Amino acid sequence: MKIVGKYGKASGQCINFDKSSLLFGKKIAVNDRQQIKDTLGIQNEGGMGTYLGIPEDISGSKCKLFTFLKEKILHRVNGWTCRWLSNGGKEVLIKSILLALPTYVMSSFLLPMEICENLASAITQFWWSSTPPKRGIHWAKWEKICAPKEESGVGFRMIHEFNLALLAKQLWRLVQYPDSLVARVLKEKYYRLSSPLRIAAVDNPSYVWTSISAAKKLLLLGIRSKVHSGYEINVWQDPWIPSTPARPA
Repeated sequence: MKIVGKYGKASGQCINFDKSSLLFGKKIAVNDRQQIKDTLGIQNEGGMGTYLGIPEDISGSKCKLFTFLKEKILHRVNGWTCRWLSNGGKEVLIKSILLALPTYVMSSFLLPMEICENLASAITQFWWSSTPPKRGIHWAKWEKICAPKEESGVGFRMIHEFNLALLAKQLWRLVQYPDSLVARVLKEKYYRLSSPLRIAAVDNPSYVWTSISAAKKLLLLGIRSKVHSGYEINVWQDPWIPSTPARPA
């Protein structure tokens, strides 16, 4: 509460405790929960709402948790009159709206393959159908449509691969900016004596950290270590030889 008070004085922002809520883990006893509520002056328990479009409670079945993404896309698609749109118009709507809707969520969480397939199915249905929600004839595979235009594709994003690319960007930021607040918090919890690219298995990690760690293989394909003094280089394992792709000695 002292920290909260200092924050309020420094920022000039007052916290409304009547509108605030606490989210407890499953292992917190009932008596402890009530004691924490009384100490903080917050009696509401949260976890069922959303913040910035993301569910507060990231637990349980991830497929059920991220179902709202497909519902958002279907809500947009069903509100558009496809019969008046050319293929070019559909392409613009898909790239600028449908594929952009889940981007914020995908930058922090790894979506299950089932959710990725459901999102791709909703987008392909909009692409091929002239009267949604009726299903049109699919004249080409989704992978073919997602190929670059130079390879006779349309250039749509592969949702799972794009998800991994966004998570790899987050992991790269932890490497590039180790003094940032989020990097220092994650370092103390998951890789205190190592680096985010060399960590082993972690006991009971959060879903955010599990998602970021899933992009490590992708990131390692495109980076190499700088030698400098050589003190931090593991000569026989780190990809420090500047070949294509980079490789260890």
